[in-house]
Order: sequence, then C-alpha cells, then structure tokens
Amino acid sequence: MKITNLRCEYLVNPIGIDVPRPRFSWQLQSEKQGAKQTACQIVAEAIFPLKANAKATGVLWDSDKISSSQSVHVEYGGPDLASGQRVTWKVRVWDEDGKPSEYSEPAWFEMGLLKQTD
Repeated sequence: MKITNLRCEYLVNPIGIDVPRPRFSWQLQSEKQGAKQTACQIVAEAIFPLKANAKATGVLWDSDKISSSQSVHVEYGGPDLASGQRVTWKVRVWDEDGKPSEYSEPAWFEMGLLKQTD
C-alpha cells in the first residue's frame, strides 16, 4: 500500500494556514483488490518558528497508531502552533491484515499569522 496526494486543509504544501488545528488528508494506492486502511499514524515535526518561545525543531506530534479508516480531515493533535511556523508531516497506515505501510514522503505546511499582535 502506498500513500499519495498528501494535503493539509485541502492544499498541497500550503503557506499561510490560519486554522489552529490543521486537518490532514491522503489517498491510498494498492495493487491488492479490496485493500483498505484500518489504522494510521501521523508524525508532525517543526522546521522553524518565528516566535522565540516556540519549539525550533523536532517532533511536535506523534499520533501513535490510531484505529481508524479515516483518511480525510484527520485533525492535528499536537501542541499549539505558532504564527509563521513551518511543519513537515508524514503518515503511515495499516491494512486489513494489520500490516503497516512505509511512511509517506513528507509534506509540509506553514502557519499564517494567527493573532493581530503577530
């Protein structure tokens, strides 16, 4: 099973996201007839912040394995994101036999300005 078409808030690698809890979506490709997702795991990592008190790099959120067939509008569940912060994310899924896929290629998004003071 291969994970493709990663999107954040309906867009590929968007800049200026103003949603505090962005939502992720992806598509699955498999040569196996009837293949389906039974679980997923999302890992989001910080690239850089514009705020000095924001976490500079490293894992922001690891969802761990979530038993779910949902691959559309999966909400970010990590700590609050900062204005201007860039985040990479990747996902892997488990099939109906409990076999995990490889992680997807990383995608990214960048937060817009979230407060008037920014």
